[in-house]
Amino acid sequence: MPLRFIRSKVSGVDPLRVAISTTALAKDLLSTLQFPPAVAAVSVVLLILETVQNIQTNKVGCISLARRAAQILVDIDHQMRGRWDSAPERLVQNLQKFEGTLNLIYEFMRRLADSKWSDRFLRKNYIEDALAEYTMLLDEAAKSFQFATLIDLHYTVGTISRKNTENIEIQAVQSNIEVPPPYEKTTTLVSCVEEPEIAESKVTTIVDVPAHTRPLPELSLSLQSEEPITEIATDGVRDSLNDHYLPEQLSSLTLDNDHGFRRYHQSDIILQGRSRIREGWWMGGMEVQVQGQPALIKRYDAKVNASRQWLRDVKMLQNLYHPNLPQMLGFSDEDTPTPFILLSNVKTQTPEAIVQQMLRSASLATCMELMLRFCQDTAMYVQRQLNLTDSQVQDFFEAAGFRVDSKKTLVVGLPPPREGKWNSARNYGLAHTLLNTCLKMLPNQGRVTHSYGECDEGVTEDMQKKINHLVTLARSLLPSGSQQPLLPSKLQELIEDNDFDSPSLTLRQVRDLTFHAGAHEHSWYERNVPACKFSVGDLGYVPRGKDWNSFVRLRNVIEDDAGALKLSFKANGEHWCWENVPIRRQPLQAFEMPLNVSGWPVAVPPHKQIDVVVVHEAFVACVKDAWQYLLKNGKKIAQDAGVKPENIVLVTHAGTHQDFYVKDFRPQPFGMNQNVKDPRFAANPFHRQQMHGIHQPPGFSGHPHFHQPMLPSIVYLFTSLSPSHEPYWSSSPMCAIPGTDRPPLDRQFTYKIGYKTGFLNYVQLHAEDFEGQ
Repeated sequence: MPLRFIRSKVSGVDPLRVAISTTALAKDLLSTLQFPPAVAAVSVVLLILETVQNIQTNKVGCISLARRAAQILVDIDHQMRGRWDSAPERLVQNLQKFEGTLNLIYEFMRRLADSKWSDRFLRKNYIEDALAEYTMLLDEAAKSFQFATLIDLHYTVGTISRKNTENIEIQAVQSNIEVPPPYEKTTTLVSCVEEPEIAESKVTTIVDVPAHTRPLPELSLSLQSEEPITEIATDGVRDSLNDHYLPEQLSSLTLDNDHGFRRYHQSDIILQGRSRIREGWWMGGMEVQVQGQPALIKRYDAKVNASRQWLRDVKMLQNLYHPNLPQMLGFSDEDTPTPFILLSNVKTQTPEAIVQQMLRSASLATCMELMLRFCQDTAMYVQRQLNLTDSQVQDFFEAAGFRVDSKKTLVVGLPPPREGKWNSARNYGLAHTLLNTCLKMLPNQGRVTHSYGECDEGVTEDMQKKINHLVTLARSLLPSGSQQPLLPSKLQELIEDNDFDSPSLTLRQVRDLTFHAGAHEHSWYERNVPACKFSVGDLGYVPRGKDWNSFVRLRNVIEDDAGALKLSFKANGEHWCWENVPIRRQPLQAFEMPLNVSGWPVAVPPHKQIDVVVVHEAFVACVKDAWQYLLKNGKKIAQDAGVKPENIVLVTHAGTHQDFYVKDFRPQPFGMNQNVKDPRFAANPFHRQQMHGIHQPPGFSGHPHFHQPMLPSIVYLFTSLSPSHEPYWSSSPMCAIPGTDRPPLDRQFTYKIGYKTGFLNYVQLHAEDFEGQ
């Protein structure tokens, strides 16, 4: 069929109609120029109406956008005509914001009118998305004007209502008349009844009066109160602070004792800046000045339960005075509409920020001291002061927010309120919680990694090495598991009563403490190295920019210095069958042969394949000995080799990993029904006999009976860590002597000897370990 070219006329936008509509809108906008704050917005809209006539593409959408912008200003003018002199402040502010939106629309249309047709064609989707986005901005601007009107209306009504109430109360005081209270939708009336004086004290109680017996209370007003009001207005009908972390003796809704803390009025506070804290208990804290002293203010402006949260935090901080906890200077008085507390912790940072800063600029020992200062006796102090259980203390620290003050001290914020009593079950102790809290402050969540390409952004290779040392030392020194969350006494003595600006710890001291505690057993791990290339005790280095294939071996400690390190060996294996569902790996039991050869008996079921994996390992019995050997001799070895001492590596663990399989490929006996998985579902031989019409003895028919199950065959795999030994399969349990022929495997089996891979562990010191030597 021949191709046809069909031409159709597309109706465009009538320029005359556009000119008429824009002229009408411009005429309506001219009256708005009488209001000075709206002059700039009107001028921008007039420029938009002028520019839209020069647009060739997406003209309909641009015209609609311009009309929408102009119509908003016209509607505002209709509502405010003749009243511009008394325009509310919120309207002026919204007009200024609206002017910014109009400028964006004008710049967009100007660029669209000046662009070439090729640019408009290539950016068609972008233009359509931009029109939709600007339409949404205009809708939001229109809603903002509506919201401003509603807010002013509520504010005006509330102001009038308060003034009327105050006038009535003043008239009542002057004329000594009883005035009924304002209407409240409640079922019970809470009133304060003052009992007679007993032992020269007054007791104030709260009683509930039934609704049907309510008298009109007498109005008693005093211009100056003799005593501060201690009752706190709370939401709801709860009569106590039933908080998970507050003891029962602190759960009342009154502040009977200020405990020496001063109450401040809002006029005593001078704000210094905006809040930069966006999360946690510290959220919204701002720097202020109180009587010339810097402080941090925390305001309680939540819509629900603000007063209860304030009261709960005040009561808790009145009973906590510890350098690692918020230091309260005072709190708001009863006349402050928005309650607040004042803290002495002014200049604070997130722990993550300060730790990264320290890792970039400070020494490893300084970073270690910072970590140790994080975990002092804070948890035990909180538990003792608030009478908390171990589970409650863990809840406290896991929910708390952390900041670091100007003295490099970790400050633990209070956890969020938790109504009621909770029971938490964990399989780890408080020491583990504190240790994980400290490690999560580090980059990469405190993980030891040697794949530097997988590190967090901004973490260099040298920084990750420092983090690795820091994490392993912290895990060695800090309490964990079921231990008490307290630092060792000797370590506590080193860091207490010391200004952090002049650190008291050195890296050598930290390592000596771990050696003394018997906890310095960590080593670095490399999982993919050439098999049989490394031996335990190898001393050498990896040239910078190279990998472990280029390892330069200088000497072997075990060969050259007998007795320096104690060597041990280990081998383990597993086997499984892929046809078994679910797959279960079973351990293999090896028998030792001469020359460090291991024999592995493997049971092979008929017609099945068995896969085997074998791991051989040689390792230093005590890794601490390797660290101490390197500390003692590393610098001299490095000088002889012409390298830096922190580049010297001592191999403490070397091993191989290898896969195998063996398969029995004998054919199944003739006549076995391979499709029948269970003999219970096979054909009934008695039924077959009846079909022949005569009785035949079992097994006499032409089809054989089911065969007896065949027993598994036992074969043997011989492996070794020695590079001179090649692994092999055999049907004999006797290992061949080197240089002799190996017993072959029966012909009914086929096998595979997989590729051997290597792995190793090593110790490597930091440059600070050799300072002062």
